Amino acid sequence: MHSLKILVVEDSEAIAGFYKDVLESEGHKVSIAVDGREEIELYENEMCSHQSEQQPPFDLIVSDNSMPVLNGIEAGAKILEMMPNQKIFFVTANKDMILKKFSVDGKNIDVAAKPIKIDLFLKKVNSLAQN
Repeated sequence: MHSLKILVVEDSEAIAGFYKDVLESEGHKVSIAVDGREEIELYENEMCSHQSEQQPPFDLIVSDNSMPVLNGIEAGAKILEMMPNQKIFFVTANKDMILKKFSVDGKNIDVAAKPIKIDLFLKKVNSLAQN
C-alpha cells in the first residue's frame, strides 16, 4: 500500500494523536484539524496548492461528528459540495446520524462506531483508499 495523504478531524487531542501515530506508523502523511471549521479552512488551502481540480487534495478524511464550532456532518457536506469524490471515513458515536445524512457505501463514504479497534480502523482506511 502506498503512502496516503490523510486529514484527521477530531476535537479530542488524545484520539487525534492516536490516529496520527497509527497512520504514520503505516507510512501515511497526516494533517490534523480540531473541528469542522478548521477542517474546511485546511481543505480549501490544500485545494489551492493542489495540482488537480478533479482529484481531492487528501486521499482520505477521517472525521469525528460531535465537535465544537462545526460538526463532522456539516463540514463533510461542505467538502463534498466542493469535491464530490472526496473519500470520508467517519468514526463517531453518532453512527445513525451519518447513515441518515450520507450515502454510506464503504467505497467513498464509510462510518464506524467509537470506540474502534485498531485493526478495524486500519482495515477501513485501506479499503477506502483502494476503491
